[in-house]
Amino acid sequence: MFKFLLPLAGLIVFSLTSITQAEEGVEGGSEIKYIHLTPAFVVNYGNTGRMKYLRTEIALKVYGALAAGAVTSHRPYIRNNLVFLLTAQDGDIVNSSTGREKLRKVALDEVRALMSELEGQPMVDDLYFENFVVQN
Repeated sequence: MFKFLLPLAGLIVFSLTSITQAEEGVEGGSEIKYIHLTPAFVVNYGNTGRMKYLRTEIALKVYGALAAGAVTSHRPYIRNNLVFLLTAQDGDIVNSSTGREKLRKVALDEVRALMSELEGQPMVDDLYFENFVVQN
């Protein structure tokens, strides 16, 4: 008798957790997606002296398919604004970890403002530099 009750109890517990997870997914649209802005950004920066180069790959964190679709459809405009932001930087910012973190936050604010202008809401939860290489 216990041989049959144990699998039945396991099936009931599994069903209840699946229903709870499905309800959470429907309510919040909490599926995390990362939008990779490819190809990598390769820009020259700095205003004076020798040419300096910066290469970075950027990923945007969004929640749900709706946000992912909106960000993907505006990818060229987002890339354009980020290129101008990256080229306007000074060596002091891109060569220090605190400067890069400030740049990351400014870039995130720029993307959020852009998406708010285009879609009515920020859509982007976070921005990550996947790599960051500078040639002075």
